[in-house]
Amino acid sequence: MMANTDKAYCLDILIIEDIPAPLASLADLMADNGYHVRQCRDGKEAWRLLQTDIPALILLDVQSTEMTGYDICRQLKAKLNTAIPVIFISASHDIQSIKLAFEQHVVDYIVKPYDATELLSRVKMHLKIRALQLHQGINGADQAQLLQIEIALRRQAEAGLLASRQQLRQLTGHLQTIREEERARIAREIHDELGQSLTVASIDLVKLKNHVAAQSCDIEQHIDDIVEVLEDAANTARAISENLRPGMLDILGLGPAIEHHVQRFSARTGICCKLSMTNDGDFAVTEQISIAVFRIVQEALTNVARHAQARHITIQLADLGRELMLIVQDDGRGMPSEPSPQRHFGLLGMRERVALLGGQIAIGSKEGKGTRIEACIPFSNEVTA
Repeated sequence: MMANTDKAYCLDILIIEDIPAPLASLADLMADNGYHVRQCRDGKEAWRLLQTDIPALILLDVQSTEMTGYDICRQLKAKLNTAIPVIFISASHDIQSIKLAFEQHVVDYIVKPYDATELLSRVKMHLKIRALQLHQGINGADQAQLLQIEIALRRQAEAGLLASRQQLRQLTGHLQTIREEERARIAREIHDELGQSLTVASIDLVKLKNHVAAQSCDIEQHIDDIVEVLEDAANTARAISENLRPGMLDILGLGPAIEHHVQRFSARTGICCKLSMTNDGDFAVTEQISIAVFRIVQEALTNVARHAQARHITIQLADLGRELMLIVQDDGRGMPSEPSPQRHFGLLGMRERVALLGGQIAIGSKEGKGTRIEACIPFSNEVTA
């Protein structure tokens, strides 16, 4: 039986992540599940800590500033001569990045956005393996060798799974691009053809009304009724066009488009919305990021209107320098542990949009306490397609 010191050691985790929001989210997840967590914002700070205090396991963002995850792994092997298990957490899901990581002797590679349950299971598994290795270093070198073979086989299977996931994500990106292009085409046709035709017909009827007004009140009333129907149809066409692809997104940019959409949503539903944006809403982002963020806001507000019974919604959009952060939070009834299929697919769509851009999204909800969606999307990444 292992000593208590071994048990304490196996609960000690170091997290190295240079972006505050993901760092806090990951630290809270680990702490809530009984682990003792230490946090570092960059590689140099982590390296200073490792000189004196060795954790049981390291969760490491590959692209941490100043000293990358690869650098830290090389230092661990060359200078500390220790077999601390390191799990890479990265938005990069290409085979070359995964191959390079395992060449640095990491024990696992998890792609952002990660599933919390899966991450916790992997952490628990590697801590158990580490505890067995420490125990078997005294009692059985042969068993440790068999364990290493098992780990190597699991790595091969993991690489194959990640390759398959990458192909599916590329297909998803391609399908989303095609869908947005088709939406834009249909929106233009509705606005330019149908909308304009209805407007012209309405104007012509008003002219006709002026000519017959003196001859028959019945005809005049009938024309008024037709004009009203045409105006309603024109307004409907404009609304459909706006929902398919808001022209403001293409003309004025992301900030004004979100502001306009939030205002229309609040007026339509009666839900009080508070919107705050840095840079006065002027964000220099790619078309892919603009579309993704707008669609996430659109889907989040739609979910609130359909399911949440909320009274207030807070929307925040902030330029953090290296990435764009979006937060949508409501005070509604929250989500059940098993969301409906309609809502499930909506949330899955959000996750895929963010993942395609190399970002990370966290969706937290408790019944009776509302829902919070937080997404961080790096400015530099392109859609993988």
